[in-house]
Amino acid sequence: MSKEKLKIVCVLYDDPIDGYPPKYARPDIPELSNYPDGQTMPSPNAIDFHPGDLLGCVSGELGLRKFVEDRGHTFVVTSDKDGPDSVLEKELVDADVVISQPFWPAYITAELIAKSPKLRMAITAGIGSDHVDLQAAIDNDITVTEVTYCNSISVSEHVVMMILSLVRNYIPSYNWVIKGGWNIADCVSR
Repeated sequence: MSKEKLKIVCVLYDDPIDGYPPKYARPDIPELSNYPDGQTMPSPNAIDFHPGDLLGCVSGELGLRKFVEDRGHTFVVTSDKDGPDSVLEKELVDADVVISQPFWPAYITAELIAKSPKLRMAITAGIGSDHVDLQAAIDNDITVTEVTYCNSISVSEHVVMMILSLVRNYIPSYNWVIKGGWNIADCVSR
């Protein structure tokens, strides 16, 4: 019995203009076992990328190319997503799955869905689905998914960072010093 071969189109950020950083803030993947509601998380037993590498851009390919192609599927990765001549529009016409990101979304409109009769799943590699025409997806039996809770740690870190920067008046103090001021008390205001 042969398995169906899928075409997956993945829309990701361009690679960094100035190249990749020489090292990353996190040398490894955080160990998480459960979602807040107690449901267990997937736990990969093998990965084909170096933990900490930037995967969310074109050359990082979300770390999926080997996994997808080893199973005989076609994997197209692009950052070109806008307009009728974009790689996304050209490749989506015979795609089964589209993957995009919340802050570099592939807008899956009713018009694109109508031109993509094989499309069965629209995945957000992150949270949110506002870039997909949900009614058109429902009408065409397309599953729309996201990675719920995937940004919980980074959002928490951001909130703590913002609290500290506000409590310590960091941004006005930094700007004061950059402009040549030395007495950061001079930048305090109510």
